[in-house]
Amino acid sequence: MDTRITRSLRWLVDLGRTFEDRAPDELRIRVRRKIMHPMRVLAHVRHILTEERPDPDLALAAEIAAILHDTGRFAQLVDRRTADDGTEYDHGAEGARILAGSDVLDGLDGHWRSVVIEAVRLHNRAALPEGMNPDARMVTEMVRDADKLDAVRNSVGGLLHKELTGRAIKYGITVHPDEVSPDVVRRTRERRLIPYASMRWSNDFVLFLCAWVHDLHFAYAYNRLIDTGHFEQLLALLPDRGVFPELKAQLRGDLRRLAERT
Repeated sequence: MDTRITRSLRWLVDLGRTFEDRAPDELRIRVRRKIMHPMRVLAHVRHILTEERPDPDLALAAEIAAILHDTGRFAQLVDRRTADDGTEYDHGAEGARILAGSDVLDGLDGHWRSVVIEAVRLHNRAALPEGMNPDARMVTEMVRDADKLDAVRNSVGGLLHKELTGRAIKYGITVHPDEVSPDVVRRTRERRLIPYASMRWSNDFVLFLCAWVHDLHFAYAYNRLIDTGHFEQLLALLPDRGVFPELKAQLRGDLRRLAERT
């Protein structure tokens, strides 16, 4: 393994453990999970790299960005006691700031160092800006796809046990077997992403996750949703009445079509 990857892994784990040591008891498990989450994101990014076969420098930047993408989460959880990005604190922007002042990326030249920092800064944005450097865009898209795959995994696990996970709790979701917000239905039909502000009900949250099929970029991500059964598990959480059969058929068809197209 490249020493720059092992250095990044060691740096990230040490950072996480520093925050874990001073976190209150009720937060320590969440900090531990945030230490493990980048490892799963890294695994997904490596699968994407195997299929996409970019040049070695870009591949290295993508792996390091995957490891470090949530650098800003630890202070957010422990010092601010929240995982909510807002105007005062954005964990992507904070992570980029921390990395810019750190020596962990000193093994990369100026361009690839900037690519990693940009990917960390933008990985959690609702949408990527126009005019990005092509290398930075590709690395960021890889991290975003991988991050979403792990978020779907975590959310499915919670929802199947009738438990709301971090995102759902964060946005004040109420569990209800049938309710769905009209704006969420409209956006789903229009194949658009669902903003956090539109979500109120547990069915909204499920559709929010399903709508991510329209914000993925690589064949591996589409096929992973199919092969793991996670997408079907999400659809199965929706009722089989009202508007839901139509929405489920559309989403299922969209995923298959996108997987075949890439």
